[in-house]
Amino acid sequence: MSDLRSFSDFQLTRTAPFDRNKIYFGFIHNFSSPHTRDAYTRDLRKFLGFLEDRFRGLHELKVEHAHVVAFKDDLLRTAHAPRSVNRTLATLWSFYDYLMDQELVEKNPVGRVKRFSIPKEVKTQDLSDEEVVRLLDAVDDSRPAGLLHRALLTLFFTTGMRHREVSHLRFKNLAEDSGFTVLRYFAKGSREMATPLNPKAEAALGAYLRWAHAAGYPMGPEDFIFRATKNNVNRALDPKTLNYIIKRYARLIGVRGNITIHSARSTVIGMLLDKGHALERVADFVGHRDISMTKAYNKRRRQIHQSLSLDL
Repeated sequence: MSDLRSFSDFQLTRTAPFDRNKIYFGFIHNFSSPHTRDAYTRDLRKFLGFLEDRFRGLHELKVEHAHVVAFKDDLLRTAHAPRSVNRTLATLWSFYDYLMDQELVEKNPVGRVKRFSIPKEVKTQDLSDEEVVRLLDAVDDSRPAGLLHRALLTLFFTTGMRHREVSHLRFKNLAEDSGFTVLRYFAKGSREMATPLNPKAEAALGAYLRWAHAAGYPMGPEDFIFRATKNNVNRALDPKTLNYIIKRYARLIGVRGNITIHSARSTVIGMLLDKGHALERVADFVGHRDISMTKAYNKRRRQIHQSLSLDL
């Protein structure tokens, strides 16, 4: 029941003809990804707050097309980017589609709300192959923190995994298959993944785990693999920590700009496509359901000197 109580502030009126707690819990918890749950919860709270502020007393079952358009305009007025507005509208569309399945509304008021046409292009800054080598070489693994940093960075730059997929790895996610060390985990969209570690990643992870074992870190199935080396707190590393780590080494080798831990994922995709691997195969490797998303990450092949016209 503790999970249900976390949705109690969705109850804007006690005269509602349906159990808000039950409906919102059913919608949000139908998604297995914590990231998706958090994002959808934020979007719905934002929408309900808007209704309470602008259309006090309006029940969400009575929302019409015009109300959603007004919400869209309010998002733009409060400096939300078009991409953010599209994502929020997508949340509302999914929510009202769920209400239709529950036979609580007859039509989806978000269905005819125009969204922005945004070209798929990931603006994350990549690193070159040579910069990746220099960045990993800059790690001093004579210290415990260095062992952790090398293991993390090598894993990011050899698997293309998302930051949460790495930071929330537990020992139960480590397995052996056909002589390889394999990471088994659920990617975004509840997609089951099995990613073998290449020799560099396996060596870096092994060195970190040997230190962690000697330091007395718990290594049960539910314990997190990666955690701070200054204490023995069994807690996943947060995105700010991961971004600090990669930014630190990027600065050390003289790479400027907006380098984040997501830069590693973008770099991996570019590297694999540069090596001639098929788009579909790369999409499968990094856990993309839509290959257009994989294509959006690849900035390297947009260079003029690589145009196919030069081969004709």
